[in-house]
Amino acid sequence: MAKRRWTNEEVDAYRKTHGALFYYNKEDANVFVPKTFGFGFTLNWAHPLSWVTILVIIGVIVSRVMFK
Repeated sequence: MAKRRWTNEEVDAYRKTHGALFYYNKEDANVFVPKTFGFGFTLNWAHPLSWVTILVIIGVIVSRVMFK
């Protein structure tokens, strides 16, 4: 079964039933989802691309510090 992108309303309903601290939904194909509070986006931690994104950001920071 293929994953599909969830709407913002579905994401809000999922957060109400599963907690709002971290968004971890294997059925959602979105990498970035709207934040619970305020404006902006957060990551769907069940999506592998979100982990790659974080590793790239950390790698850039570490390389900038080491090779300054």
